[in-house]
Amino acid sequence: MKKKIFVITGEASGDLLAYDVLKNLDLSKVEIKGIVGNELKKLDINGPFENKEITFFGITDVLKNFFFIKKKIDDTVGYIENYSPDIVFSVDSPDFVFQVIKKLKLKKNNKSKFFHYVAPSIWAWRESRGYKIKKLLDKIYLLFEFEKKYFDKYLIKNFFVGHPFFENFNFENSVYNSESRIISLCPGSRKSELDIFLPIFINIIKTLGNKYCYHFAVTENNVDYIKNKLIDLKSFNILIKSNKIEKFEYFKKSLISIAKSGTISLDLCKAQIPFFTIYKFSWLNYFLIKPFVKVKFANIINIIANREVVPEFIQWNCTSKKIIDKIYDFIENKNKLKKMINEYNVILKKFANQNTSKKIANDLMENL
Repeated sequence: MKKKIFVITGEASGDLLAYDVLKNLDLSKVEIKGIVGNELKKLDINGPFENKEITFFGITDVLKNFFFIKKKIDDTVGYIENYSPDIVFSVDSPDFVFQVIKKLKLKKNNKSKFFHYVAPSIWAWRESRGYKIKKLLDKIYLLFEFEKKYFDKYLIKNFFVGHPFFENFNFENSVYNSESRIISLCPGSRKSELDIFLPIFINIIKTLGNKYCYHFAVTENNVDYIKNKLIDLKSFNILIKSNKIEKFEYFKKSLISIAKSGTISLDLCKAQIPFFTIYKFSWLNYFLIKPFVKVKFANIINIIANREVVPEFIQWNCTSKKIIDKIYDFIENKNKLKKMINEYNVILKKFANQNTSKKIANDLMENL
């Protein structure tokens, strides 16, 4: 009889990470079901529903959909209980995942082991979560080596695997063009994020004018929505790309990028271009979360470096004027653009080229 894995991904980034791991498994020897997205569906993996049904942004969004999310948690628990997998392999989305695991742990017939990929940022906020995580997980895979001391503190079994975005990455291959006329804009994937960041990007485009080409890097399901939002900018040179390969090609050719804080930051590092990080909550979300935040920065590069290598524009500093002023400053002092790339590469080398996805795949198979 085949061994069984149930995979849980809460959004597109987790779906991609899980795909990179599970494609390394011999699917003739293991059966996989799960909550998946477009990437994992390529491996013919399916389950109770798709992850897009449980993708929400911010506390207020979660509260408004509380009963819907609770039902999805219960549906997932019931499905896993019937499926009886040897391993539940969860990727990111801890608020949903840990509620599922907590309920499964209460079931007397549960025999599954629980392995989680992408550690919750207990080093950034709510460190006391470590006590709860210890009760839920059999092992956690860490992207960054500095995280290890935090999980060791709570006696949580962990494995530093590095970051999958930088497997087999050659830092010497890239050639940055400081004369480029392309600016990449990355507003996020959730509708609530688009509504916050698109007006800022529109003001930037109107101010910088026609001397630049503006590349919007978006998800496929948001293309039409963004086109409608940009309908009054027909006189500007705007490209909207949702294909992963095409987006990355434009990143590599860009002068600079402005991107919502998140995993996109590492995509931009991989493209070896300068970029700014932006982030803005609703005021309610901001005041609810702010007291629990322990770190000074939003971007992981800055967190590891403990200084601002990548310029950040967070909350009330996230305005089109402040971002435009910084763009002009960098364009007028182009040595700053190349310096940023050199400085973040020093940080990247700490977690690059670790053969991450295969390490996790091998570890999963060894524990089946």
